[in-house]
Amino acid sequence: MSRRFRALTSGILRSLALLLMVATASAAVPAPAATAEVQPSDVSDSVSQPALVIIIDDVGDNYARGLAAVELPGPVTYAVLPHSPFGPKLARKAYADGKDVILHAPMQNTRDRPLGPGALTADLGRQQFRQVLEGDLDVIPHVQGLNNHMGSLLTTLQPQMNWVMELARERGLFFIDSRTTASSVAWETARRFGVPNLKRDVFLDHERTTEFVHRQFIKALAIARRHGSAVVIGHPYPVTVDYLKLALPLLDEQGIRLLTASALIMEKQERLRLASRNQSP
Repeated sequence: MSRRFRALTSGILRSLALLLMVATASAAVPAPAATAEVQPSDVSDSVSQPALVIIIDDVGDNYARGLAAVELPGPVTYAVLPHSPFGPKLARKAYADGKDVILHAPMQNTRDRPLGPGALTADLGRQQFRQVLEGDLDVIPHVQGLNNHMGSLLTTLQPQMNWVMELARERGLFFIDSRTTASSVAWETARRFGVPNLKRDVFLDHERTTEFVHRQFIKALAIARRHGSAVVIGHPYPVTVDYLKLALPLLDEQGIRLLTASALIMEKQERLRLASRNQSP
């Protein structure tokens, strides 16, 4: 860790506790359209303690970076690339540490960027599409759900999203829409198929600088405080992992819970169940 990074991070962390407390008051942070399948405001007048879900994408291609990410403190969720050289080993490590493991399913994008093995593309028929997705899921140990890797094209296509959710429902998996495009139909399709789901609120590290990661993290905290929860996606970049290693242990004392994706989904389902029971005549 460089001297400049240590100095910068030290200053950021000195202000982090204060920012955690005032993030909600920031009018500059717009409210998202929705943070997950069930909005806390739909089922409760107040949220006792906001929750944050951290998903680390692109796990599996680089062992050292993947291991550093898996060793982050607390219940983080890891999205593992299929057929990657270190994906299975890192997935087993994450699971052994009590963390969530999901498939980071490569899906066709609008820019023809390469997807790697196990890609789901628009030219595949239903049977072949299912075979590819089943193969992707089968190589990830302890897989509990999936999200999309890229997918700015495929997540806008209704038939293909139907096929994804059919298989997710059959296997009892949850789905997280990474929202790589505002035109995605994935999240709504998951809802329609009864697949437990969340969708991304904040991308943490589009710019690989501590300053940018910090701003995005504070934005996520503001969303969590306003709506009860926020779903954040980052990557196993050194700048991201170094920042989260220092920032995550500060959440609890500020009254923000770090949850796995599956834990937040179960919590929201329970809130909905209780609300439904309370509304029954």
